[in-house]
Amino acid sequence: MRCLLTLLMSVVSFYVFADNEELYRSLDEAIVQAPDFVKKREQRIDVIKQRLQNVANDEERYLLTCNLFNEYMPYKSDSAAKYIYEAILLAEKRGNKSQLCHTRSLLAFLCSSTGQYVESKQILDSTDISGVDREALGQFYKSLAHVYGEMAYYSNIPKLKNEFFAKQDEYTEKIYETLPPSHDFYLQCKEQECYKKGDIEGALRYNDKRLENVSPDSHEFAIVAFYRTMDLRMAGRPKEALSWLTKSAICDVHNAVMDQGSLWELANLLAQEGQLERARVYINFAWECANTYSTHMRSWQISPILSSIDRQYQNEIEHTNSMLTNMTIAVSILLLILAVLLLYEYRRRRQLKEAHNELSKKNAQTKNLNDELLQANLALDDTNRQLKTLISQLNEQTRVKEVYVGRFMSLCSDYIDKIDDFRKRVNRMVKGREYEELYRLTKSTDMKSQEIDDLCANFDNAFLHLFPNFVADFNNLLIPEERMEVPGEYKLNTTLRIFALIRLGIEDSSKIAKFLHYSVNTIYNYRARVKSIAVTHRDDFEVRVKQIGM
Repeated sequence: MRCLLTLLMSVVSFYVFADNEELYRSLDEAIVQAPDFVKKREQRIDVIKQRLQNVANDEERYLLTCNLFNEYMPYKSDSAAKYIYEAILLAEKRGNKSQLCHTRSLLAFLCSSTGQYVESKQILDSTDISGVDREALGQFYKSLAHVYGEMAYYSNIPKLKNEFFAKQDEYTEKIYETLPPSHDFYLQCKEQECYKKGDIEGALRYNDKRLENVSPDSHEFAIVAFYRTMDLRMAGRPKEALSWLTKSAICDVHNAVMDQGSLWELANLLAQEGQLERARVYINFAWECANTYSTHMRSWQISPILSSIDRQYQNEIEHTNSMLTNMTIAVSILLLILAVLLLYEYRRRRQLKEAHNELSKKNAQTKNLNDELLQANLALDDTNRQLKTLISQLNEQTRVKEVYVGRFMSLCSDYIDKIDDFRKRVNRMVKGREYEELYRLTKSTDMKSQEIDDLCANFDNAFLHLFPNFVADFNNLLIPEERMEVPGEYKLNTTLRIFALIRLGIEDSSKIAKFLHYSVNTIYNYRARVKSIAVTHRDDFEVRVKQIGM
């Protein structure tokens, strides 16, 4: 299985999968409860050890020792080796050749699983298989096929690699001759054979049969689920493969299995997906399990993944810190710009106020002079009327400026508050590592659209308070069947808003387009269309619009 696990790691990484969060949460909960599962296994081991101390029968002692080996095999390799060796001594003492062959084969399998290929081969070469039962012989061939498969996979010499694979196939055929077709290892070999040939449907059929024979909460289920992961990945079904791999890891944690192949493979895949925090938690747990299992081979296999995930995690932290720094600088610069604008606007407003005061004084002086001149010379009536009109226009322009300066100051203040709220919100999300939510927030254009709507609403409200009869006067310039209706009280439609800006003296289409966030072409088309439905000559239309409210 370890050989195939390493092979799985070399397969091309599959694309980002659909939501698997429910299984991830189950795995997270299992890892939190892992000490409880370990305690349950230790309790089972203690019960067997107590029974072993009180038994005098060698047959029962042999069975209990084998039970201890089975408990320790996926849990602690050194303890498993200790008890299988004791079982070997008991089998030798009793002179039971089948038990001796079976236990020596199990010890050889343990050695090859932990990278001790020379020791495994020596044990098997010195094992006498004459006259042993089929179960012992099947385990013997299983151990031989396993050690040759491991040696073949890790060999860098092509000639030896081919020889070892040939030996593995040779002993696999002997397994077929020895074990019944319903035996799990028989089915496993058939599944692997289909997998190597690319017969995915055949591999899945054999895997289905294996699933029928294992309990969903057993360590055997985790092994079968892991093999199903490989079959599904080769079949191009990555979402299902990831689900089965996660189920395998959950089952291993529930059974206090320290040989955590599924979990560190899952951590590797999640790291490739960019889920570094979860991958880091899983690989650290797998590393702790490998230390408990006590084999250098597992540490050697996990350490590259652990280093890679840790390096990616550190890079992600640095990247996040860099983003936060850049955003802080950007917000600070924006606030500084706003402060400069506010200061500039304050000075302009003060200058306008002084000019208004001066103008008011001059208006009063002019009015007095006009009264005197009126009394003195009625012939200057026309001149006085023109002067009054000019004064009225100046007062109106001053009033418009005051209203819009007030509106601008209010909007600037609102935008400063919104920017500060946005900065606080981004800061909280970065601290909480809510990167996906932060990405969605900054990607959305809803905020911009809302601000544009608010800006237009403020403009409409202010303009219609300044020129309450604008819509009616504007419609009087159009032919009756083309006159316009407003969408609501103190609201303008796009056409009216364009000509409201023209009334305020903003005639350049590019400036109007920038203010309303339309293209210049769109503004031009609006202006041209309205001129085509005017009651007056189109060249005089905008001039008359500018005179509305005078």
